[in-house]
Amino acid sequence: MAAKPAPRPLDRLLAGGTLVSGHGRQEASIGFRDGRVAWIGRPEEAPPAAEALDVSGRLVLPGAVDPHAHFRAFSSHIDALADTARSAAHGGVTTLCGYATGEEGESMAATLDRVREEGEGGCPIDFTLHAWIFEDFDYIRGIPEAVARGVTSFKVMMGYRKRGWGRCVPDDYTYAAMETAGRCGGIVLVHAENGLVVDYLENRAIADGADGAEFLRRGRPPQVEAEAVARSIHLADLAGCPLYIVHLTCREALAETRRARAEGKDVVVETCPQYLTLTEGIVDRLGSLAKVAPPLRTAEHLEVLWEGIRDGSIDTVGSDHASYTAAQKSEKSFIESPYGMPGTELLLPLLYSEGAAKGRTSLERVVQLVCENPARVLGLYPRKGALLVGSDADAVVLDPKARTAVRAAGQHTKSDYTPFEGWELSGRIEMCLVRGEVVIRDGREVRRPPCGKFIPRERAAGRAALQPGFARKGKNRLG
Repeated sequence: MAAKPAPRPLDRLLAGGTLVSGHGRQEASIGFRDGRVAWIGRPEEAPPAAEALDVSGRLVLPGAVDPHAHFRAFSSHIDALADTARSAAHGGVTTLCGYATGEEGESMAATLDRVREEGEGGCPIDFTLHAWIFEDFDYIRGIPEAVARGVTSFKVMMGYRKRGWGRCVPDDYTYAAMETAGRCGGIVLVHAENGLVVDYLENRAIADGADGAEFLRRGRPPQVEAEAVARSIHLADLAGCPLYIVHLTCREALAETRRARAEGKDVVVETCPQYLTLTEGIVDRLGSLAKVAPPLRTAEHLEVLWEGIRDGSIDTVGSDHASYTAAQKSEKSFIESPYGMPGTELLLPLLYSEGAAKGRTSLERVVQLVCENPARVLGLYPRKGALLVGSDADAVVLDPKARTAVRAAGQHTKSDYTPFEGWELSGRIEMCLVRGEVVIRDGREVRRPPCGKFIPRERAAGRAALQPGFARKGKNRLG
């Protein structure tokens, strides 16, 4: 009988680190071949590799999945998709979920094709897309084709009517999007604020001379967020559609999602690092640079959100990266300045430093929030968000003993400011690998042709994908 041929050597080995998943950690080496995880085991048992990288004393995490990022697409954001992806890579994000926005008269399919082509021409990391829903029934009819193309998530804005952006989608259109998405395997993402009430409250605040943090407090109080969360929950339940609440900020809104889940409703909850680390007081200091929607809240709400992180009421953390220059944010009055701040590069570093390193939550929980859970609910797991044999070889090497000084000048977004200027963070991202290839090493981008690919997704399972024993079938399943 002929001898079995020896297996090919690994392409690359990360040797001697601590491998972290959402359920534990182990001292192990991990080997990659052909862009996938091929071997995990004891360091002394590692098979031959073309390149072995010593990561002793380091943490090896799955690449982060940022489920919430904006980029320049018929908007005033300064970062194009490739710029956003490059900034994300420096922060340990290996899969970016960005919002594809169409121009007037462009079909949803055409929008997705255009953005996919743009991304594959310049992104250093992999990406997938959310389609933005407008007040247009013809556009909503494009949902089934989008799902067939591997885009299974659809964003609805319940705010911003006064801005004239056409993004405050009325309830009938919201329901139609949910009904259509629910039928064909999609999930609807909702920016939950009562836009019409916000307009009324803002107009009254302006008439009274309110500005800055006071304008935000009066115009976008927690109750308008909680009401819209509750309304979207009922609409999604009626439509039979999984629901994903983006950037939840406050105690009242979290109470609505907890109540709904206790009743068995399918609701995924996301928050963002800024809502876990910054309070409304920073608006008094930074002005429009700290203007986001929903707005930053008081310290009381931060503590409630950390409690939600620990008890599982919050499922994912996304950056809500929205890039502007300081000049763009300040060229008009505070009231007229755009909402949003850069953040994808700090998603994982902030969660590690302010969460795991400070004992607010565990490192394993951080991996769940920024790696596993976004991949699960959006239909990417276990190809993304995990380091299992057969998964894409997306990994982050983090030095827990090092420190990171946050400086706008040292970040890789085209935004020239950060509200975290001067913060000293525990830990430093030493290396970022995408499908086994080193993309970032020691804070520097490895110069090579862009390797990012569009990742088509299967049916979105919503929060069911977070339950023990959930079995997924389809293109992103291993084996």
